[in-house]
Amino acid sequence: MKKMIITAIFAIGSMFAVTVNAQTSTSFGVKLNGNLSNVEVSNLQNGSDSFKPGASLGGFAKIEFGEYFALQPELLFSYTERKITTAGEKTRFKYASVEIPVYAMGQFNIGRGKLFAGIGPNIGYGFSIDSKTEKLLDWEEGVNKLELSHWYMGGGVLVGYEFHNGISINAGYKLGYDLSSKNKVSGADTQTISLGVGYRF
Repeated sequence: MKKMIITAIFAIGSMFAVTVNAQTSTSFGVKLNGNLSNVEVSNLQNGSDSFKPGASLGGFAKIEFGEYFALQPELLFSYTERKITTAGEKTRFKYASVEIPVYAMGQFNIGRGKLFAGIGPNIGYGFSIDSKTEKLLDWEEGVNKLELSHWYMGGGVLVGYEFHNGISINAGYKLGYDLSSKNKVSGADTQTISLGVGYRF
């Protein structure tokens, strides 16, 4: 797991190092997404889960290599609340994460704005938060805690349109695989469908 994390960090760092020696134009922005997230918790017998609403907020840098290509690293904080049904019992929990996707973007001038599409790796960290089984009357904090703190790695795609004033709309999909589930009682793979707005300064 550590080797995978170090490799991902090195790859992301290498992409930034390339930009230092290239003729580039860099700008920054913020974005807000509405999400549908599915946190697939493993090792739950007869458990079921589905996509639930959430949100993410963060910022991005856009490093443009000429007119048609750009690199866009992002830093996003995400939050969702879930219910998992296991053997007839419903468990509620809150799940938050921080992640860094890096997209290789193609962009084209259409009208007074730009159509863009990108694909790239994503690395993140999900936080463990106390859960609650609804049928337990004398519930104590931590008794039914799902150990969801974990590193995850995957990839994502992003498409959108940026208007001439810097405002953009975007849609994306990200998939993350738990890197530490083998060492824990429960692991959590993630899927996120997003629709959001952004502003580039």
